[in-house]
Amino acid sequence: MAGCLDIDRAGSVVELGGGTGSITRAIVAAGVVPGDLFVIEREAALCDVIASRCPGVRVLRGDARDLQSLLRHAGASNVKAIVSGLPFLSLEKHVGRRILNAAFAVLAEDGEFVQFTYGLNPPIGRETQAALGIVGRRSGWVLANLPPAAIWRFRRTASASHERCVA
Repeated sequence: MAGCLDIDRAGSVVELGGGTGSITRAIVAAGVVPGDLFVIEREAALCDVIASRCPGVRVLRGDARDLQSLLRHAGASNVKAIVSGLPFLSLEKHVGRRILNAAFAVLAEDGEFVQFTYGLNPPIGRETQAALGIVGRRSGWVLANLPPAAIWRFRRTASASHERCVA
């Protein structure tokens, strides 16, 4: 997933659902400056794990549905990418929509929402994509995962040129 990010482009990266920090570490290893990475995690114990494993990364305890407020209070601006491991396929539809609305509200006009999923279908359904004015494309597989994971990239319809990424 980190291979999908445009490291040379200025701006912040947001990770939704940091968990134990494995994706966070990969994002930093790919070249994102720790101070430009904001990780949203709602579990306090996991926030502590991420903070200890990823010095300099800005770990924000909260719910992804409150993304706009969390980032505003943290001083984040110019969000070029959002990386998510949230389980959209198992979230209630209204919860997923609220998270996606918040994500695209903070994402730069030409920004990208990168999502991994274990399902064969898009993690964001076609109806929701149409309602949000976004389009997605599977751009890679992480075959080392068991089960293998698919990487999807979503952009606003007007900026929907996609490239393949290194998984």
